[in-house]
Amino acid sequence: MGKRLLCQMSLALVLCMAPGVALAQQVQQERVSPVAGNVAAAGQANVPAAQGQGAVEDFVERFRIGVQGGIGLDPELIVFGAHGAFAPIFHPRVEFRPGIDFGIGEVTTTLGINLDFLYRLPGSAGRWRPYFGAGPNFALSHQSFETDNDDNVDIDDDVDGANRFDFSDTDFKNGFNFIAGARSVGGMFVEMKGTAYGVTNIRLIVGFNF
Repeated sequence: MGKRLLCQMSLALVLCMAPGVALAQQVQQERVSPVAGNVAAAGQANVPAAQGQGAVEDFVERFRIGVQGGIGLDPELIVFGAHGAFAPIFHPRVEFRPGIDFGIGEVTTTLGINLDFLYRLPGSAGRWRPYFGAGPNFALSHQSFETDNDDNVDIDDDVDGANRFDFSDTDFKNGFNFIAGARSVGGMFVEMKGTAYGVTNIRLIVGFNF
């Protein structure tokens, strides 16, 4: 009889303590869950920010503008111009670079339009990344002198002060560019551009992409 009474009292004590244990576990879960919720919320908040940064970097990679200048040989010219750059085109390493340039020499003035495609060489992970390219060239050339049938040089009106950028009396020449160069991570590039059948055959150029 005493043992049965003792068992009944023990069972009653356990039943009385069970709600307190359950309540303590619930309070502990409520303390932990806000922290986990904040971490999850922070992670979700970081996803759009990362996506936005990726979108900006993707836009910068797809479209840039740049300027360039240099010298031309045969004829001797000072060359300067601007261009746009669209990448990637057709391939992750291919870039389309349309541009316009002016050339000013002692007797020759040129206006050229270039539609170049560039290909960055694979495995170029250093500061300078080599590339090569090609594309059509369309140019207007105006000279400030002309040679007559007797091989005597006659000075044209342009030497007397007329506008040397007047292309009313010009030669139109189309050619094809061949390019070899290297571009730094910061945006600066150097290249040699040769044009077959064009106005100027070789140009040494330094430029910068913004």
